[in-house]
Amino acid sequence: MELKGKTEFKQPVDVIWKALHDPEILKDVIPGCQQLELIGETEYEVKMKLGVAAVKGEYKGKVKLEDVKKYHYYIFNAEGSGSPGHVTAKMDCRLAPAENGCVLEWDCNAEVGGMIASVGSRVLSGIAKFMAGKFFKDIEKVSVKKL
Repeated sequence: MELKGKTEFKQPVDVIWKALHDPEILKDVIPGCQQLELIGETEYEVKMKLGVAAVKGEYKGKVKLEDVKKYHYYIFNAEGSGSPGHVTAKMDCRLAPAENGCVLEWDCNAEVGGMIASVGSRVLSGIAKFMAGKFFKDIEKVSVKKL
């Protein structure tokens, strides 16, 4: 499944970058996140509880950031599994200044297996886009309050 998106923020690049790399902020804004723990310089363990259509469950996994170019670019790699199935995802994230803040463009390739895959790619794609939109809106709200 491939997903792409573009989000405009009213805050400058440095504020959004900090929010996107702050474990406490991320734990609050990642949908279904129950635990996010830094286990390496750019690696996290994560526990999530999510429901996609009628398939609900808990997931455990890891997230690792690679090829980090501060304030501009990083690759987000995630893998997780749980009773409903498994997910692996790789997302390129590009952040750039804009006239009234900054813009984040992302390009994600995800593979889903197990019961969760039975939901179908069209439904999964729609849910993933909705969750990404909520995540980025919440990043902006929290960054204004905390940073």
